[in-house]
Amino acid sequence: MLKQSGKCIVYADESGFRDESHRRFGYAPKGQAVYGLISSQRTRTTTLLAARFQGTFMAVRLLQGGCKSADFNDWLAEELCPHLTANHVLILDNAMLHKTLQTRELIEATGARLLFLPPYSPDYNPIEHDFANIKRKREYNPDATLQEIIQEYANV
Repeated sequence: MLKQSGKCIVYADESGFRDESHRRFGYAPKGQAVYGLISSQRTRTTTLLAARFQGTFMAVRLLQGGCKSADFNDWLAEELCPHLTANHVLILDNAMLHKTLQTRELIEATGARLLFLPPYSPDYNPIEHDFANIKRKREYNPDATLQEIIQEYANV
């Protein structure tokens, strides 16, 4: 319905990446622990903020640590909002950090419309598939930095 009205749909979200890759499985003799190069201890997290417009990444930013609403709003103001117009509809999931008054004001100041996805519906947000693909590429290329993998994936 939005596409029929001539509106341009922009999807945006954030995703966390741990410093090491996650190993899906390991092998060891029966009754013995599996030992590997990747620790099961929690390590630093890098957050990727990005938007998807017409099948391409835009407004990519990496943050050290988790993402709070202030970080999200800074990214919106500096990276995404300069590209939004009254012809855009920004679609976000319903995470609490997306629902601040400042977030709504930043988006509405551009003339763009803001819509939220229903709870627990990542399949409706195509950028979630991009994040999954980046994580998969990182798993199979552990020597590359996250920045390199994103550049290769998105040609940013």
